[in-house]
Amino acid sequence: MILKDVQDERKIFKDMGMNKWRETNMAELKKGARIRIYSPAGRPLELGGEETFLTVSDAFEQDGVWAVEVKATK
Repeated sequence: MILKDVQDERKIFKDMGMNKWRETNMAELKKGARIRIYSPAGRPLELGGEETFLTVSDAFEQDGVWAVEVKATK
């Protein structure tokens, strides 16, 4: 699945290890990062019941918008 950076105030958090999460920008994501994405209302983005995603690519620009390929973790 490819996630694109949108201007709707979503927040992306990257796992820093030891169950510590830090807000980050999509452009800074590298392959192998564990991330969570939350809506402006604080609801997590889910895929198949999973809230945590693993990036399977570095962030890249696609038509002038930052994107990253992810898969849901299990």
